[in-house]
Amino acid sequence: MTPTVVIYEVYKRIKSVKGEQKALEAYAQVSRTRIVDLTSSISLEAADISIMLDLGMADSIVIATAKACNAEVLTGDEHLKNLEGVRSVPT
Repeated sequence: MTPTVVIYEVYKRIKSVKGEQKALEAYAQVSRTRIVDLTSSISLEAADISIMLDLGMADSIVIATAKACNAEVLTGDEHLKNLEGVRSVPT
């Protein structure tokens, strides 16, 4: 599953580095997963997580979305690696 904020982050990052075609290819891959919209309840949970863990908005939304879906976060993001429910993967 993929939180909608991740679509933004992946598309923006890849487009800025490798161009629009590569960004659209990445989006095509991501769109094959279950896309989870940002709801009010996830937003509130993300705000609480942001305050408690001093995380940015996008990271907090990812963590809150995973929590709402009883899912594990797989990430190469170093500053998330020690959080509960997060598994680091090589990038």
